[in-house]
Amino acid sequence: MLQHRLAHDRRVRHQRSSRRHFRDRKCAAVIRALTAARLYLGGNVRTLTEAAASCGSSVPYVRAAAVLIRAERTVLMQQALVGHVNLLKAAREAQGLARLVQAYRTAAPTDRIAFARVIGPTDLFDNVIAEAI
Repeated sequence: MLQHRLAHDRRVRHQRSSRRHFRDRKCAAVIRALTAARLYLGGNVRTLTEAAASCGSSVPYVRAAAVLIRAERTVLMQQALVGHVNLLKAAREAQGLARLVQAYRTAAPTDRIAFARVIGPTDLFDNVIAEAI
């Protein structure tokens, strides 16, 4: 009986789950959410719900992925993809930056100049540009 059991244990293969969480060392849920967010932001689908359904994701995950894309935080996106950072937590962290980047990208050149005048060039340079260098 014991010999039969040992022989059987050697032949048993562990099956992969049909619902694997990672593929090629990347989180499948984050990949689906980023794909859906790109569809939505690119105008290929009309709603977050439609984007989520088309990629097998959820609306909160697609919304979070869209925030990371808008924030242009590729490092944070990569950390979420490999599972080092939770996607929803990363999106909360990047929300303010996403708003700033979107406002800057959509602002007219005259509005950007007016913004610099309101903030003041010294403040803008010392607290933004010098800090980034």
